[in-house]
This record gives sequence, C-alpha cells and structure tokens, in this order.
Amino acid sequence: MSASNETPGSTSKTSNTRDEGKVHQDLADLGQDVKDQVAAMGEEATAQVGHMAEKAKSMASEQKDLIAEQLGGLTDALDKVAADLESSDEAAAPYLRMVADRAESLTAAIRDNDVDTMVSMTEDFGRRQPVAFLGIAAILGFAASRFLRASAARRAEDQMQPVPSNGYSAPNGAEDGMTQRAGGLGNGGDNAGI
Repeated sequence: MSASNETPGSTSKTSNTRDEGKVHQDLADLGQDVKDQVAAMGEEATAQVGHMAEKAKSMASEQKDLIAEQLGGLTDALDKVAADLESSDEAAAPYLRMVADRAESLTAAIRDNDVDTMVSMTEDFGRRQPVAFLGIAAILGFAASRFLRASAARRAEDQMQPVPSNGYSAPNGAEDGMTQRAGGLGNGGDNAGI
C-alpha cells in the first residue's frame, strides 16, 4: 500500500537519482577507458622510442667500428713514418712518434669502449676543457664541410660529363680517340708535316 501513498513527483525524483547515478558511473567508466588508452599509447610510444634508440646505437656502433678501423690504418702509417724518421735521426721523429702514440691511444679508446661510454667521455671532456672542446668541434666541422663540399662537387662533375654514343667513357682529357690525334700530343705525332 505504500505504493499508493507515492506522489507522482517522488517517482520522478527516484528515476532522476537513478539516471544521475548511471551517468556518473558511465562518466567514471569513460574516464577509466581514456586513462587506460592513454597509458597504452604511452607504453607504445616508450617502446617505439626504445626501439629507435637501439637502432641509433647500433648504427653509431657500426660507425665507431669503421672509424676505429680507419684510425688504425692511419696509426700504422704514422708508426712506419716515425720509425723511418727515427732510423735516419730526423729532428721531427720524436714529434711524429708522439702523434703516432696519441693516435694509437685514441684508436684503442674508440675500439675498446661502447657508444654510451664514449658519449660520457666526450661530455666530461667538454666540461673540463670547454675551449679545447669547442676548438676541436670547429676543426671537425670544418673538415666535414670540406669533405662534403668536395664530394658534392665530384658527384656533380661526374653527372655533367657526357657519355659517348658507344657507351664507354673516355679517359680524362680525351673525348674520343679522334680528339687526341687531331689535337696532337706535342711530339709531332700523326699530323707531323701537315
């Protein structure tokens, strides 16, 4: 009988309270879903960054090994020249020996350390000797720009040279065999007396 005592407004209030509770629960569920999706996206981004970092380290390690190999060749050449100068008692021998020894220690440091350790060593050197670090960075930058500029010029020059119709390129300075004969070689050659 209590149902007969309810007024039409009280049923509406109960219904509104249930609807508000459902809306709050739906919003809470939606908020949790968004948090879960954001967390999943963050984990995926972290995994991708980690993967890219590993790729970068791998590439840097390969380049490090290549540099160590090239420096090793340079060090061997410096050692040979220093030994030759020492055997002939040249005044420059001790200085070249010092350069060869430093090059050898640099080669060993590059070969024996991983990329992270080398970055840490570079940062430490930059903090301890900022002027020397900036000077070395400027010299390396200058050398790299000269190398890249020379490589680009060589590439552009190679692209500008026409390829003869026979498909073979002529030696430098000779377009084809006729050019050499017609221009002569400076010794009287085929066209002597003409």
